[in-house]
Amino acid sequence: MHSPKTLSDIEQMVRNQVQENIHLDYKDSRAVRKDARDAFAKDISAFANSDGGVIVYGVQEIDHLPIALDQGVDDNEISREWIEAAILTGITPRIDDVRILPIVLAPGRSLYVIEVAKSFRGPHQASDKRYYKRHNFKSVPMEDYEIADVRNRRQRHKPLVSFETGFYRDFITFFDIANIGEVVAENVTFEFSEQLPWPNNKPMPESLSKGISRLAPRQRLRFRYFATHELLGGNNGPLEFSVRISYFHTELNARIAEEWPINFRAYQDSMHQRSEMQAEVKDAIEGLKKLTETVEKLRRTLEPLGTIAGATGLDLSAPTIRNINRLKDGLDPEPIDPQGQAPGVFSEVLGVDREMALKLYGALSYEHDPESLSSIPGMDDTLLMKIRGRFVLKSDKDLG
Repeated sequence: MHSPKTLSDIEQMVRNQVQENIHLDYKDSRAVRKDARDAFAKDISAFANSDGGVIVYGVQEIDHLPIALDQGVDDNEISREWIEAAILTGITPRIDDVRILPIVLAPGRSLYVIEVAKSFRGPHQASDKRYYKRHNFKSVPMEDYEIADVRNRRQRHKPLVSFETGFYRDFITFFDIANIGEVVAENVTFEFSEQLPWPNNKPMPESLSKGISRLAPRQRLRFRYFATHELLGGNNGPLEFSVRISYFHTELNARIAEEWPINFRAYQDSMHQRSEMQAEVKDAIEGLKKLTETVEKLRRTLEPLGTIAGATGLDLSAPTIRNINRLKDGLDPEPIDPQGQAPGVFSEVLGVDREMALKLYGALSYEHDPESLSSIPGMDDTLLMKIRGRFVLKSDKDLG
């Protein structure tokens, strides 16, 4: 359906007697008033539930043919923002792909062109609690089977972009965003129901706060959130919220919106599944089978040092064991690459508590972002120098 963009376009439609149809409706400017919100929501939702279309406010018609422009909408009473708010608050669920174009008719008077796309996430209910469709140039109530048919559009067109949460090695929570379809998702935006803080007082990543211009098929993005104990402790933002994802579906040629509920609270006091961790453990077990003889040799070598073992046996990490052997041979300890190391390595090497070890794990092992070290609560110059001497860092910017 061609949508007029200028006053000249609308005048030409009147001259050419462009008739109303299932995709086009002419309305008197008096239909846009503050005591007619129900009728306004009915007409907009009817187009979304049908095949989309255009409503032109400010045109008089007889027998579905335009005859003249009227006096227009009074700008002192109605604005584009009022119309947008009426659509957002009067229709459930919210319709995302609606374009509102004010066209100046005269000083202080405007016509309005409203483009409504076909919705694939309906049906949409008007403010009078009824569902409408376009039929014979009018907005009429829908039958039950028609409501069900619109609802089934969602089943025929599955979500293209997913938003999930998870746990990395049971220590770090993360947000996982993926294009799970076979076509490109464009102009992807995220709207959070709650204000979310971010670790180390950093701003939310721009991909989440400003959106993603293009998300290719099967492309996946992962964003580190808080350490598990920090988040579930209840001091770092809400545990329950929702994320509204809106994107342009290039195959449907329409904008789609999805609501994803997030509930971290469900993990409190629970033994949640650790599928990723279990997979890593399985691989580790296979590797350990091949290292049995080597480990046994190390055990015999380190037996005289049993006083430093834990109550249940040897409690040292592999990097620590290697450096003990170096010290035994009269060599200086070898700096450790922090990437891929477990939190226990930072406790052993630096003598810090578990909480600090987890923070160092997030900064050095998970993200390898040495520049964030100085912003960690409890960090001091002594510990920074100790880290610099014991670990291999890619940047010394914040450690000088």
